[in-house]
Amino acid sequence: MSSTKRSDLPRSNSITARLVGFYLVATLLILLCTNWFQFKALYKDLDYEDNDFLVERIGTLRDIIARHPDALRDQIPTKGPGQPSRNLVRVQDAEGRTLMQSPEMAGLAVELFPPAVTRAEKISRGRKYRAPDKRHYLLNAAWAERDGNPHYRLIQIALEITDEDALMSKYLIRTAAAVVTGLLLAALSGVAIARRGLRPLQEMAEKVAHITEADLHQRIGTASWPRELDQLTVALDAMLGRLEESFGRLSEFSANLAHELRTPINNLRGEAEVALSRARSEEEYRRIIESAIEEYERLSRMVGDILFLARPDRTHQPVLIDARVEVERLAEYYGNLAEEQHTAIVIEGNGKVSVDPNLFQRAVGNLISNALHYGSRFGEIRVKLRGTDDGGLEIAVEDDGMGVDPAELPRVFDRFYRSPQARQIYNQGSGLGLAIVRSIMNLHGGTASVASRPGAGTVVTLRFPAPSNGETGASVAQT
Repeated sequence: MSSTKRSDLPRSNSITARLVGFYLVATLLILLCTNWFQFKALYKDLDYEDNDFLVERIGTLRDIIARHPDALRDQIPTKGPGQPSRNLVRVQDAEGRTLMQSPEMAGLAVELFPPAVTRAEKISRGRKYRAPDKRHYLLNAAWAERDGNPHYRLIQIALEITDEDALMSKYLIRTAAAVVTGLLLAALSGVAIARRGLRPLQEMAEKVAHITEADLHQRIGTASWPRELDQLTVALDAMLGRLEESFGRLSEFSANLAHELRTPINNLRGEAEVALSRARSEEEYRRIIESAIEEYERLSRMVGDILFLARPDRTHQPVLIDARVEVERLAEYYGNLAEEQHTAIVIEGNGKVSVDPNLFQRAVGNLISNALHYGSRFGEIRVKLRGTDDGGLEIAVEDDGMGVDPAELPRVFDRFYRSPQARQIYNQGSGLGLAIVRSIMNLHGGTASVASRPGAGTVVTLRFPAPSNGETGASVAQT
């Protein structure tokens, strides 16, 4: 029998890796969103400050031109020592002649500036420009008014923002470094958090691994696990309960099987030893062989029943049959045995049912056979057929025999189970008849139940479901 090694099993991502991955993705999204928001906020603040500076500067120059044009030259920055040159100014007349300008303004053509507006119009936002020498400027323009002339002078302002752009580039680099560092820290903390959070699962796995066939009574839910594991512990405890019950039934089944097989085998062995102990006549050998054949037939029936029960999912072909006709055939088949016991088989009612005919005969036949073996002599076996409210069929087989003790009723459908009283009355049985009946009923989606009173008889009831739509028009004729 081959076994699969742990190393041969397909490997999948661990829960820790998945949690850390999700944690990193969430952390990355949070860091990117927060840093991008801060970057855009800083960028907009600087942009607003620069544009506000240009608007205020244009307003100042407009006032000077309107009131004190002689003081205009003092407002134009030059490259003299100690004087600022970050903002540049150019003043032209209406014909486009340059009246005065900052020295560095010569590198900025007039056409680079946005269209100028009059005092009656709102000054728009400036236009950014990158010079060939890699300097960055924010440009804007407006008309100055004097003596009622709205186009008296053209004012062009340029603000150098090279340092601000460099600052924003450094901020982006530092932000990227912060994001990478945050991801590394998140990965380390995520691994630690995930492993700590999954530690109860590891403890649960270790506890389950120590449960053997001798410890199936243990339960996982006895410990105080986290609330998220409640559903898992309930499922594991239910599985352990089923395993414990199945293992107990399997042990009992093995013991009963060994017991049932031992009797015919010992009989065969004993007869063979007796036959070989001395020379015997032909008639004696014949009787020994006939007795052995009976034991062989008993073993064959037992093996056949065991194989039937070992295939609960066997294929079957349900068809719509007349149940009374099938029961009458069974009554005729068991007629000789019933006559020997002076027992009458009475059939009441009728009905149709969708079943596999062979399995139907086996199930009802097992009930009639049990009634004949365990019923009273000079008695009566009643087979009652009646329809159910849901369109199904109910078949009840009643006898007036010894009955079953109430404590034994829950076990009558178990494999190989036979009460001590039943073994005394009929020792040829194997205890598989009712187990086969229940298996057949489960296969057809029906149920089997038993009711009994000691000394008053037993009633076994089979309830078949209603035929499906595809089976109501089918029928079968048995020959």
